[in-house]
Amino acid sequence: MKEEKLTVKIELIGVEEATAKAERYVELLKEAKTLADELASTELDLTYLIQE
Repeated sequence: MKEEKLTVKIELIGVEEATAKAERYVELLKEAKTLADELASTELDLTYLIQE
């Protein structure tokens, strides 16, 4: 069987914008994880002051 080569030109619309959004999403996820870790390691003082 004879091999044939085919050259195809394609144009992807919106890929750069989608990539930028995905990168921003990853950064937000990293920030959210850092905040969640900080909150998890925070000790809260829930002392109530009772005034008579």
